[in-house]
Amino acid sequence: MMPTLSVLDENNMDSDYKNVVLKQLEERNKLFDKFSELINSHSSLYESNKELKKANLQYKVDIEKVKDENQDLCNKVQTGVSVAERSEQFTALEQKLFKVQEELTEVHRTKGARAQQIIDLNLALQEKEKEASSNIDVVCAKDEMITALKAQVSSMEQELNDLKQANQTVNDEYQALNITYLAIEEKLKKCQLENRNLIERWMNLKHVEAQALNTENNQFKRTTSTKAVSLETQSETSQSATRRDSASSPQASPSAQSSLSPPVAVTLKQRFSDFFSGRSLRHPDDEIHSGHALGYASTHSSAIVCLPQEAVSKWAAHENEVTATRFSLSGGRLATGGSDRLIHLWTFAGDKSRLQYTLRGCNGGVTSIDFDPQEQCLAAGCNDYSTKVFSLITQRLKVCLTGHNGKVLSSRFLGSQVRLASGGSDRTVKVWDLKTGGCTRTFMAGSSCNEIVAVDSADCLASGHFDRKIRVWDIRAGSHAVNEIDVSGRVTSLDMPLDKTSMICCTKDHTLELVDLRKASVLKVFSDDSFRVATDQTRCAFSTDGRYVCGLSSDGSVLSWDVDTGSLATCTREHNDPVISCCWIGGRLVTGDKNKQCILWSDS
Repeated sequence: MMPTLSVLDENNMDSDYKNVVLKQLEERNKLFDKFSELINSHSSLYESNKELKKANLQYKVDIEKVKDENQDLCNKVQTGVSVAERSEQFTALEQKLFKVQEELTEVHRTKGARAQQIIDLNLALQEKEKEASSNIDVVCAKDEMITALKAQVSSMEQELNDLKQANQTVNDEYQALNITYLAIEEKLKKCQLENRNLIERWMNLKHVEAQALNTENNQFKRTTSTKAVSLETQSETSQSATRRDSASSPQASPSAQSSLSPPVAVTLKQRFSDFFSGRSLRHPDDEIHSGHALGYASTHSSAIVCLPQEAVSKWAAHENEVTATRFSLSGGRLATGGSDRLIHLWTFAGDKSRLQYTLRGCNGGVTSIDFDPQEQCLAAGCNDYSTKVFSLITQRLKVCLTGHNGKVLSSRFLGSQVRLASGGSDRTVKVWDLKTGGCTRTFMAGSSCNEIVAVDSADCLASGHFDRKIRVWDIRAGSHAVNEIDVSGRVTSLDMPLDKTSMICCTKDHTLELVDLRKASVLKVFSDDSFRVATDQTRCAFSTDGRYVCGLSSDGSVLSWDVDTGSLATCTREHNDPVISCCWIGGRLVTGDKNKQCILWSDS
């Protein structure tokens, strides 16, 4: 079997070699067919020239003969030939000479024409040679191109084989993952079934406990009623006895009479009704704390505003940059976020900060923080293209909102615990429903969104953008901005006071601009030589009463301006690094810098 295969391979190689030689011969014939006519013309002209040279030589020989004959005639004349014969011979010779000269002239003219043709043909031959040379260069280039394409084809075939192998590997992994998924799904179904069974058992136990508690309450009610009836009977008996005694002894004192009739039955009835109405189950301090929590936010506007003049407390809040700070609405807790992917919750004992707990779950640096109005959830925008919503009750991640194609630079609750807005570097503003975790609206802003604020409690929001515009959106309206307000520089931050009628805007042009939302125009511009914005996400803040605005500088300074007069109120430098985040609520102002430092400020 092997010799047959080798013979076949040799025959194939011979046939391939013959085909290559035949192809080269055909290409050579095609190339030289272009010059065949030129070569034939050159050959015919060469033969004609050769004949003309022979004729010219013959004419020269004839001239020599005529000259010899003329010499002979002269000799004969000298020897005494007659004048008539000499004249006839001379005339004939002259005619013959004239004819020979005409033929010689014709030969020279023909020779010149032939020479000119030869020159033209030589020029044409040179052009054809040049064309042949260029064609040869083109053929060589094409051959090189063919060689390169063959190499490329071979590399692509190799790449295709690699991709096929990779595809096969991915398919194998997919099948393995699918099998694992089916197994995990089966386990999940079993766990869900066990969970349902546990819930049913737990509900049954709770039902039994509720029945036992109801039985105990009914027994207590009956016992209390019996005691109340007996006490009433005893009271009536004692009163009747007292009346009899008073009737028998009229000198008894009125104080003694009153001391003998305490309202015991009334007290027991009140306690009984309080117990079953639930009032006796509430601790008195609960009402105080709930009233304080409800009233704290409403008293922010009347609280004494603290201007940043003296650093009350300094502490290292994170491992590096403190990119976000936010007080809760009640002002009892402070949340800070950093590029270390952590969110810390702080409380204050006097002026000292104390770490309460840490929220983990962000896969990128934290860019913004916001509390919901009920202070049960916290939203954090992250550099991992998502917004994380944490439960402050369980201190765990509640919802992860994904849908942005870039960094989420701002996230804000819209007046409730179930609606949130976010903006990012993908030039979109999205509205989310936290009940379902889905995106309900997407606004195409056309520029990177660095900050979002809620203009009203539910349906209107404003966003600051890289293209020097503030855009106002209505969730109930279409997908286009309701209004656009131009400012002098790239917007890095926005903030609003409680009345929601104005807005402060921090720009990369190193200014703070006061914007009137009703007129959609800039009212005032705050600036100073020491005010330099450090980053594209440097924050600013409005005081709660709306009288002052706060700006952060790259040299570590914290500045505040009076809104009414437009003058610089304070300029204090306690940070050693650029200040990039701040939050101002009531009498508290907190700032954070790029080197993990946070400062709590107060008046001097």
